[in-house]
Amino acid sequence: MGWKRVRDHYRVQHTVQVTEEGICIGSPYIHNIIVISAEGKVVKRYESGKTNEDLRRIQGEIDADPAMLRKMVLTADTFDKSITVYTYDGGEVIECKCEELEWPNVTHGGSMMYDNTFSPDKAVVVQWAKRSAEIGVQWAKESVEENEKELAERRERLAKNESELAQLKMDYPEM
Repeated sequence: MGWKRVRDHYRVQHTVQVTEEGICIGSPYIHNIIVISAEGKVVKRYESGKTNEDLRRIQGEIDADPAMLRKMVLTADTFDKSITVYTYDGGEVIECKCEELEWPNVTHGGSMMYDNTFSPDKAVVVQWAKRSAEIGVQWAKESVEENEKELAERRERLAKNESELAQLKMDYPEM
């Protein structure tokens, strides 16, 4: 997916990243002001009544030549540099490449490199992943304990209600 080609061709001064939504042009606060699908179609537009001149210009250029946008998206990106960085997903440490380190830069694949999720130091990322897993284990243990306690209370309430019903049926079988 040619996210870099889109960024460079349209001279985008905002952040550009690839998410499940597609190629997102945005800001640190709203990452998906304009969204472009993997097929090269705009799926979320920047509305013309808004005031950001750069985004209005980009949207206008895209609208003026949709075939060019499609071409940019469908042409694979090329990169001048390939710096190794690491991130993690669950228990997996993932190696990626990028041209420039640190936020608001992105990997060759288009992932935004937040300072607390990407690092050129694999050991740092392994520590982050371990800490995240430890927190996950602790949270899950607490959740299980809480649910088990609640289940025990519900079983106690059920047993009491069953006992009361049995007593009523025994005391008043004809009613």
